[in-house]
Parts: sequence; structure tokens; C-alpha cells
Amino acid sequence: MYRIKQFLWAIFAKLTDEDKKFIDFYLNDNEKVLFNKLKESEKVHSVKVAREVLQKSLEKDLYDISLVKAALLHDIGKIDSGLNVINKSVITILNKISPGILKKLYRIKPVYSYYNHPEIAITYLDNCDDYIKFLIKNHHNYEIDDKKLKILQEVDCKH
Repeated sequence: MYRIKQFLWAIFAKLTDEDKKFIDFYLNDNEKVLFNKLKESEKVHSVKVAREVLQKSLEKDLYDISLVKAALLHDIGKIDSGLNVINKSVITILNKISPGILKKLYRIKPVYSYYNHPEIAITYLDNCDDYIKFLIKNHHNYEIDDKKLKILQEVDCKH
């Protein structure tokens, strides 16, 4: 049921004026250019993640602007990925049923991007802070023990 809600949410996702102000506050002009290349549903997802990351980091006394920026930019590896709401949903469901089964189809661009978007993102972040790169590159690596990374991972999984 949750995946159905998530699918419908992605189809109708739209940034609000408050979201745009939030983005303007945290991202510089170069980062906004990257962010704005994302599909609308990915932008809305990233803002939701960033807002909750901000809240949780403040609650845990771990606030760091780099963490919020990373939350906003964590999925930029999906730019030019060929991923859309339909094929992303199919990949997500198949991956849930049989984790990693689609990795064999890595030559298909959307599949490759789905699994490798954290590494792809780093190629867009030449002038970015190293900690932001670390957070983005590892947002699906659950073996690293970093309190701020754990916040990003927990919130991203939730949304």
C-alpha cells in the first residue's frame, strides 16, 4: 500500500513556494542548477528528505549545513538517468522482491542509474565540499558509522 501511495505522490509532486525558499537558502547557484535538473518528483523527494534531516539533526544537536545540502543533492546522480516514475517503480518493486537481481542488467541506463546514482552524483560535484561528497556517495552504504550519514539514510529510506 505504501508503494502505491509513493507512486501516486510522485506523479502529482510539485514544489511549493516554501520549498523554493528552502532550496534558495541552502544551495548556491551552481548547486541549484544541478538540483533543478532533477525530475519534479525527485526534487520534491529531496526537499522532504532535507527538511526532515534538518529537523532530526537539530534534535540530535548534529546540525550541519553540509548535511542539509547533501540531503537536497543526494539524488542528483539520477540526472539524465532515464529513470521515470514508471520504470523506477518497477525497478524498486523487483529489487524489493529479489534484491540485486536487476544488477545483471546494468547496461540498461535506468537500471545502472538506479543502483549507481550515488557514485554518478560525485561526477557532478567538482567544486563541492568533501563531506557533502562523502554523504552523497555513501547514502546507500549502511556499513559506515557516521551519525550524520545515519540521519540522511534513515530519512531517505522513509521517503
